[in-house]
Amino acid sequence: MDLGIKGKTAMVCAASRGFGRAVALQLAAEGSRVAMCARGQADLEEAAAEVRHVAASAGSGPDAVLARSVDVTDAAAMEAFIAETEQSLGGPDMLLINAGGPPAGRIFELDDAAWDAAYRLNLAAAASLCRRVAPGMAERGWGRIVQITSVSVRQPVENLVLSSVIRPAAHALIRCLAEEVATAGVTVNSVAPGFHTTSAVERLITRKIADEGCTRADVLAGWTREIPLGRLGKPDELAALVVFLMSEPAGYITGQLITADGGWVRGTF
Repeated sequence: MDLGIKGKTAMVCAASRGFGRAVALQLAAEGSRVAMCARGQADLEEAAAEVRHVAASAGSGPDAVLARSVDVTDAAAMEAFIAETEQSLGGPDMLLINAGGPPAGRIFELDDAAWDAAYRLNLAAAASLCRRVAPGMAERGWGRIVQITSVSVRQPVENLVLSSVIRPAAHALIRCLAEEVATAGVTVNSVAPGFHTTSAVERLITRKIADEGCTRADVLAGWTREIPLGRLGKPDELAALVVFLMSEPAGYITGQLITADGGWVRGTF
């Protein structure tokens, strides 16, 4: 299938590892220009080298990948990154909103600072990105915004109260924006991953081991018993969904929350 995104410009946040890195790689393989940002410089440089190799194999030029160390909660730094992307690669046609998850914890363990940090990371930063990028997409008459949230939007997850509270609000932002830009040819969607083999899930495993005195194998066995597919997901699988939502053929899908969890959520809606 021709996804129709060859030569288009994508901005990918938290692109140094996990879902962001997998999305950047698949976009590069489709011939898209890719602007990558993340906080960790060393991991970002390693990821960017891999994305540049894939971009070269897809026939993109040597300057088709831009990588900068940026914190998505730093509005001024993100503004500069967006401006550099526009100057170097062109106005963003596609945006991946992705910032990792807030730390694990229960309600009475979390202080005001933890709640404020979760709000800034997973809601305020997303709103800021949308305000800065969506108008340009609307002016050009085409755009794709995809936000990686969490399965906690659909069903609260044990020990993840920050994610279970903040993430639904982040999807509400996406739903509202989808209506505002739909007639301009811009689609806006969220994807909600369940348990995947990422560093964030590894941190959750570590937390459960400490809390319950169990082993890593015990944690994984408990989760896989609850997942009808019987395994954790792979970042590449979620990336394929994201890249499809960014494609030309996905132009009639907007305002949606699409869950990729191996069947873990038991609800019918």
